[in-house]
Amino acid sequence: MSGGQEVAAVWKVCLEDLEKRIALPYFASIIAPLKPVSINNGTFTVAAPNSFNKDIVEKNYSIELDEAASGALGRDVKVVVTVSPSGEAVEKTASRSAEPADPDPASPDMHQVADVTQSGESGQLKKYTFDNFVVGNSNHFAYNTAIMVAENPGAKYNPLFIYGGTGLGKTHLLFAIKDYAETLNPSIKVKYIRTSAFIDEFIQTVTWKKTHTFDQKYIDNKIVLFDDIQTLGKTESTQDKFFDLFNLLYSLNTHIVLTSDRPPGEIERLSERIQSRFMQGLMIDIKPPDLETRLAILRLNAAAEKVEIPDDAMIYIASKVNSNIRVLEGLFNRVVASSRLYGTRIDLEMVQDVLKDQVAETDQARSPSVDLIQTHVSNYYNIPRVDLISMSRSRSLVHARQVAMYLCRELAGETLISIGDRFGGRHHATVIHSCRNVETMLKQRKDVLQEVRELTNIINRSC
Repeated sequence: MSGGQEVAAVWKVCLEDLEKRIALPYFASIIAPLKPVSINNGTFTVAAPNSFNKDIVEKNYSIELDEAASGALGRDVKVVVTVSPSGEAVEKTASRSAEPADPDPASPDMHQVADVTQSGESGQLKKYTFDNFVVGNSNHFAYNTAIMVAENPGAKYNPLFIYGGTGLGKTHLLFAIKDYAETLNPSIKVKYIRTSAFIDEFIQTVTWKKTHTFDQKYIDNKIVLFDDIQTLGKTESTQDKFFDLFNLLYSLNTHIVLTSDRPPGEIERLSERIQSRFMQGLMIDIKPPDLETRLAILRLNAAAEKVEIPDDAMIYIASKVNSNIRVLEGLFNRVVASSRLYGTRIDLEMVQDVLKDQVAETDQARSPSVDLIQTHVSNYYNIPRVDLISMSRSRSLVHARQVAMYLCRELAGETLISIGDRFGGRHHATVIHSCRNVETMLKQRKDVLQEVRELTNIINRSC
């Protein structure tokens, strides 16, 4: 595949992700016209048709573009927006024949971050429901509480404050609350808004002296969902307005749900009185998903894409990302895109080849050591570590040793020669034989598959 084809394939994956995040009218008119140009180290360059489009993207969607590109490539990437040469020529011609009209603050402003919950814009929200939210030990409390809010808003846990790292499903839960509440009661009003959009909207109403209409858009709703509330700490001038609105909504028994990447007490420059309001309800921490949950997420994606991925390949993908679900799905999307472009069958060898660069960059900081893997394998099989690396060939030791070698190759990224040296000075051909033997057992024996899953989870939690 040529460089241009690869850039186009990555951009296609980005668009699929962005279509889920951005309201359809804004996606179609602002994001879809962008064209991929190049990928160079940590920069993904795309071209806008004109500088007007470029300004809108840079002001409102730069974070979404960076996250989508990073997810598609499996590493941190910055998206840079340029103007295509043809677009510049068109702008020069247009500027001589027309003057820009004054914006009407009462109408939707294309510079404003979209409120994706308006009627007629909910098509992509159906992709984020409780039905397709993968529940595990790390998020089941948040999941169950979100369902209770949707079923009986205002009754308990008001406000509900959900916090956790990037890409753990917080926004998914907000959309799911909206979807489920509206399914149960079609007449209910639910408003979702990103906090950055709330800030921009309030500043705009102050500028155009229309503050008397601002509260009305919120108090008419039974549930109000604020996404990324940590952004509020960046603008002290808006906090007074938010505090007053929060108290008003609470007094009306409107259920307030907020998400953040950190607990209230850690949001910089957030006033103490707002912190206390957030803490008066229920605060829930979403943890990074364990291996079983990550595998379940991959299987759900595989079913949606109608592709078959063997268990050993699934484990390989799942073991490389410990925290960010978006990055995990980005690696999955890259595998599927490569399979469809080349017409190749997805198996462990193919996945290792496709993700060799991205995986190393995604998880290199969390790679476990050989010592750590040997210790956990010894404890798991209840054998002394000295016996694990000895020359003994008893059946129980051989099996544990082969699993340990396999995990050293998959999780630690060690060379075959290095692994052999750490296991009693064995030849690298022995390591190859051991790894292949485990790969075969993963396909044929469920007990071995379960052992590798459990050990991978234990090791990753220890990093």
